Amino acid sequence: MRSRRLFVLVLAVSALVLSGATYAGFQAYQDAVVDEHSADVQRSGDLVRADIDARLAAHQETVELWAALPAVAAHGTDRQQDRLDALVANTAFSGASVVDANGTMTALVSDLPPAERDRLVGSDLGDRTYVQRALAGETYVSDPVAAETGNDVVTVSTPVRRDGEVVGTLNAAFHLSGAAFFESATRDLSVETGVTVTTADGTVVYEEEPSPDESLTSHDAALSEADWTVTVSESRAVLRPTIRRLSLLQAVSVAAVLAVAAGFGWWNYRRNLRQVEALLEGFESLQDGEYGTHVDVGGAEEWDRIGRGFNEMSDTVRRSVDESRERAQQLQVLDRVLRHTLRNELNVVRGRAELVAAQTDGEPAEHARTVVERCDDLLETADKERAINDVLGAETTAEPVDVARVVEHAVEEVREEYPDAALALDAPERARAVAVPQLGTAVRELVENGIRHADRDPAQVAVEVTVDGETVRVDVADHGPGIPEIERRVLSGEDAIDALHHSQGLGLWLVHWTVAHSGGELSFADNDPRGTVVSITLPVPPSRRD
Repeated sequence: MRSRRLFVLVLAVSALVLSGATYAGFQAYQDAVVDEHSADVQRSGDLVRADIDARLAAHQETVELWAALPAVAAHGTDRQQDRLDALVANTAFSGASVVDANGTMTALVSDLPPAERDRLVGSDLGDRTYVQRALAGETYVSDPVAAETGNDVVTVSTPVRRDGEVVGTLNAAFHLSGAAFFESATRDLSVETGVTVTTADGTVVYEEEPSPDESLTSHDAALSEADWTVTVSESRAVLRPTIRRLSLLQAVSVAAVLAVAAGFGWWNYRRNLRQVEALLEGFESLQDGEYGTHVDVGGAEEWDRIGRGFNEMSDTVRRSVDESRERAQQLQVLDRVLRHTLRNELNVVRGRAELVAAQTDGEPAEHARTVVERCDDLLETADKERAINDVLGAETTAEPVDVARVVEHAVEEVREEYPDAALALDAPERARAVAVPQLGTAVRELVENGIRHADRDPAQVAVEVTVDGETVRVDVADHGPGIPEIERRVLSGEDAIDALHHSQGLGLWLVHWTVAHSGGELSFADNDPRGTVVSITLPVPPSRRD
């Protein structure tokens, strides 16, 4: 059924939306976990860089302080040599040297053999980068150089000044032996985090690989105190347990959402939708004429009350239909009696009265003529009853007709029957509307009614047909005494039919039911200066409205 399909569709869409939202939420949280991991790696890289920069800055400051001692500027003296010995003995540097402004080494402290040290003192080191940078007035940290001991050696050089003039350079070297230099920078890192330090030309100064060495998240940080780059890497494998838990929770949550949606759908179907379907099936049975049908909706107390109400209504409809059928049979019997038996008897009475009127004179003849007139009235009423019965018949349907031609024909018939009456007709060549076949009879009844009740000679009746958009209107106006207000109120339904409120004949009822079964409207208005205007408004065919 349509309600069930719509409910299932809405429920499925809701379940998909909620499942998608749940999935997207967990996916966003997983992305946030990965982003947080990347941020942690970046923070670790920045911390390692800051620590190494701090250590290099401390080394540079130490060299600058020692270079400011006057003895260091005393080239070739014992005082200069003593200062270099004290520098190596009291700092983290493993060697030191002083180079004169002309590039000649004047003093050296090193772990080299004495003969080698003596050979180097007096040699020209003016082509060394660290010497040139220091003579230019800069404190400089060199790239690591492989020493004969196999260790990488980094030299920190700074200018030596006398009276503000650069007279040489103080050069202090330290070894990058294993992880000693980088221990303080990397000791707080986990085993899953790796650190690599490289120079500008790509030489690896220090390397500690992450464990495991796969699916790495890396961050590069450039040192400010040397032309080195620190790269911190960490395997995303550390996130696998968290991602696995999130994925499991995600799957469970989506399954829970779907289960709740399915459970709610089944509960709602059992509690509400099934009852609605049972009621709809009951109404369909009533529509098919199966009156007295009972339904068992079940469910909550409210639905049980609705089900009992439906069953009581269905029984009431069945009783009403049975009574209507019985009344219809009674009316059919009465109709046959009125149409045949009573009509035949009235014709006999009328015929006998005509014989009496023809064979007598005076008061008896007058009474006989009165009987003939009353018989004619009754026979006319019987004809109108038959016309009304035809209008109310189930086989009578409203169809498109040319109202202008129907009205014109009805007026011509009345004109032939009442040649002395003043009849006026104003109608267009064509005016199509929807009406039952008895429309002409109804119009003729209105015109004749205006003539019969006229209290002036000649009787005047004007008929006008107008087309206005979606309707066709027929106005019948007379100048007689007018239709009594009581009859108007009964025909309009404002007053009920009883001993005090009723119509004097069947003519207006014939018009009323003809218009009603045509889907139109019947209205009354006072004519100016006297009389009544009866208006019939009919709908045009649907194709004419487009």
